[in-house]
Amino acid sequence: MQKINTYEYPYHWSLLGFWKKAYEKPLEYFQDNLNEKDIVLDIGCGDGRLTALIAGRVKNVIAVDHQKFPLEMAGVICKHLGIDNIRFEQKDARNLGYKSESFDKVTCFDVIEHLPKEDSEKMIKEITRVLKKDGWLFLTTPNRKELRARIFGHKLIDKHYYEYSVEELKKIFENDFTEIKFIGVAMPLPIPRIEHFANVLPFRWVFNLSIGAGKNYPKLAKTILMVAKRR
Repeated sequence: MQKINTYEYPYHWSLLGFWKKAYEKPLEYFQDNLNEKDIVLDIGCGDGRLTALIAGRVKNVIAVDHQKFPLEMAGVICKHLGIDNIRFEQKDARNLGYKSESFDKVTCFDVIEHLPKEDSEKMIKEITRVLKKDGWLFLTTPNRKELRARIFGHKLIDKHYYEYSVEELKKIFENDFTEIKFIGVAMPLPIPRIEHFANVLPFRWVFNLSIGAGKNYPKLAKTILMVAKRR
């Protein structure tokens, strides 16, 4: 069973300042890999904020989540914004039900950590199955070995089953994927709970700098973006 994000409202659409930049930054790093002919599968789309940003760069997006409520919110928002190339569907990532090699690209933002390892293995098999040969996977997840965890010890939050390191992700995906690349998103500041001040001056400037600082140090960054090509 998945440990889920609770959606009382579409909170990803209301992020501001540092939090908005950090949340949307991974897309900036791989957007050049997207093109107007792509059919994209977005797994674990939640309230659809990143899905909407992807939709403007591709032909069509199938966005799936196992929760009905965020899908309904995402559909209403995207319809209101005139985004008509997204289809939202309630699906189990462990058994997607789509034909093999149906998608040019697959995105999976902060999903794998919400699954027990045996279920994440099933999801990965499904991703590999539905992604076309030479298609690209873009996956993000919190980094178990980020800088602060190395100093103070790793602490798993309640809604996560397991958080991965760069080395672990590479080992998991290297049999079925090639050209695997890791990019870091935000270098964590080694001060407990300082994120409460992320949008407050002068801390805001430091936090904004931390987003770029993590790019070339994925093994220390707070979030890992993995870009990989299916064999």
